[in-house]
This record gives sequence, C-alpha cells and structure tokens, in this order.
Amino acid sequence: MRFPNMLLSNRISGIKFTGLLAIIILVTSTLGCTSSGSDKNNSSAGPDEKVIPPEPEANITFVTAGSSFSPIITVTGNPEIQWVFGDGSTSDSTSPNVNFGSEGTRENTLVVIPWSAVTKINIGYDGSDGGVTPGPGTIENLKQQNVIAVTGLENVAPYLQVWASSYNPITSLDFSNFTALHTVECFRCASLDTIRLCNVPSLTRLCLENCNISYLDLSEAPSLADLRGASQRSHTYTINWGTTGAHLWHICIRDNAQMTSTLPVSQFPLLKDFYVWNGNQSGTLHLISTNLKNVLLSDNHYTEANFSGCFPAGRRCTLNIYDNDLTSLNISNDPGLFYLNSSRNSLNQTAVDGVFQTLDSYNTTGGYVDLTGNAAPSRTGIAHANNLTARGWKVQS
Repeated sequence: MRFPNMLLSNRISGIKFTGLLAIIILVTSTLGCTSSGSDKNNSSAGPDEKVIPPEPEANITFVTAGSSFSPIITVTGNPEIQWVFGDGSTSDSTSPNVNFGSEGTRENTLVVIPWSAVTKINIGYDGSDGGVTPGPGTIENLKQQNVIAVTGLENVAPYLQVWASSYNPITSLDFSNFTALHTVECFRCASLDTIRLCNVPSLTRLCLENCNISYLDLSEAPSLADLRGASQRSHTYTINWGTTGAHLWHICIRDNAQMTSTLPVSQFPLLKDFYVWNGNQSGTLHLISTNLKNVLLSDNHYTEANFSGCFPAGRRCTLNIYDNDLTSLNISNDPGLFYLNSSRNSLNQTAVDGVFQTLDSYNTTGGYVDLTGNAAPSRTGIAHANNLTARGWKVQS
C-alpha cells in the first residue's frame, strides 16, 4: 500500500516549516550570544566559539549522467515513498522508471518516511564475481544506472543491509556507521577511488573488483567473510586489515602488482580460497587454515612457503605457486593436495626430491604435479615420481 503524494507533501512541508523555524530560532539565539563570560556587550563570535555541525540532508540524492534512471529500493512495511527526478517528475514506487530523453547530469532525490523501512538500494547488479544469483529474494538483476555521485546516505545508515552499484561511474562511497550493512556490491566501478567502512560490524561480503581503490581500510569490519578486491586501477594499493580476518573464507586480491602491504595470513584461520597471484608478495608464507581448497599464488616473490596440514584428506585441493623465488616448499601432512604447480622456482634437488617423496607417501591417485624450472630430481626423486605416474598422476619435472 502506498500513501497519496498529497499526504507525503504535507508531511514534507511540515518538516520544512519546522526546520525553517528552528533555523530562525538558532540565528536569533546566536546573535544574542556573547563571546566570553566577562564580555557583557553583544560582540561578534570569537574564533573559539563552538561551531554547530550541519544537519544531515533530508533526502538521498542520486546524481546521474544517463538518459534514464530506474533504481530499485527494498522496504519493509508500508512507508511513504517520494522520488523527485531531475526532470521534475515524481513517483512513489520502489522501482520507478523515468526516461529523460537525453543524456545529462541530473539530481534525483528520494525521501522515505520512515527511513528505517529501507533495507536495500540497488542501482546496478548482475551477480558477477561470486555474488548471489539475481532474483526477487536476493538482489534483482539491474543494469547500471549511470550514477556518478550519491549524498544523504547517512539517513539509512542504521538500517540499510544491502548496497549494489556494480558498473556505475560513481567515485566515492561513505558507509560510516552502517551497522546493519552486510553486503556491498561494487563490481567494476572503475571510477570508485574512495570507500569508507568505519564501524560496519555486520559487513560480511565486500566486492570491489576492478575499481580504483588505493587505500582500503578493513579494520572496522570484524565480520568480513568474503573479500573481492582484485585488479585495482590505482597506482598504489594498501590494505589496512587491523585485526579483521577471523571469519574470512574467501580472499581475492589478485593482479595487484602495485600492492604495498604484506598480508597478515596468521589472521585467517578459516580461509578456503586464497587468490593473490601477481600481488607483489614476498618473503616467507605460512598459512594456518586447515580449510584450504584453492590457493593461487603465482607471479609473486615468495622465497619460502609452508602449507603443512593445510590440505587434509577428503578433499582434492589445488596449489598454484609457480613463478616465485621458492627455495623451500613444505607440503607435509597434506594428503588432500591433488594439484600442485610449483614450476619456475628455485628449488634445489633435495627440495624437489622431497616434494615427490611427500606426495608419493600419501598413496593417492589421479593427481597433477609440475616442478619444471627447478633443479632436476635425483634417482630417488625419479623413483617417487614414477610411483605417482603408476597411480595415475601426471608428473612434470
């Protein structure tokens, strides 16, 4: 059920009148203030006088650059909804559709009474990069709406649960104190260079793939479980993890050769997927998760890697760590490792023999191992490699 626009207009007029009255009272009161307790004259305000911050915007404004605008909002209950579009037309729909007839920069405003009814805002989504299958019960499929800016989101900060703006040319987003927000979808927002995630305790999925982020602060997102932050277009890329990581099962920050920070892998005890190829990572890697399934780390600069116990029996796990600088690779207690590519590293003969011997000891069948580009195995290593081949493994060395 939607309330008539007249009723909403009266409500808004009342709000505006009340706000105007409050401003008049505030100005009158300020003019009557003294600059200090010892000054009895009505002098001008001194430099130390407390400045009253501005009130939040009364609406949410979407600035668009396209020839149409068709957003979708999801609400609970029967709130009053008022859209006012850049051409002066209005709507009370949760999924309005306005055609401006030509491209141009326009401001489109939204008022919902009460704001607490708004749970989802969708201005672009197609389920890419591991997102949910679009549908009425999840996030609706929607082409990007050419939104270049949005203001007034603080109105829904305590209530919004899902934000979707994939492919839009938006440049910045501020989700500070969005305490109910659990999903952010910004897939291929190529112009997005700033996102604030202060006090977002419920955030579990964050998709920022193919954006322009240079600094990503995750320190106030303690519940984060699924991070998609690959292929940033920025010249530098720094992630501040803080202590976040206890719930992370998926990390994809691949193809960021400009990354300037080392990943705190000891903070990720539940990690299942770890995709950081071409990520400018170096030194010693020691993962602690026993839930690992897919680890893709090629084209980095690791010198040592320890995966002991990371690939338990009962799985068919994958480890790609080729094109690094490895001199040591520990895969002990990993009977669930069935695909290993550690080619083009710096493993000596003893290390190569050790890998073949360890894999042979698991007595598994039908796997794959590639150690080409390292030292050649000894006769002992070749014997273990032959045992693997006899059990259906494809072996390259």
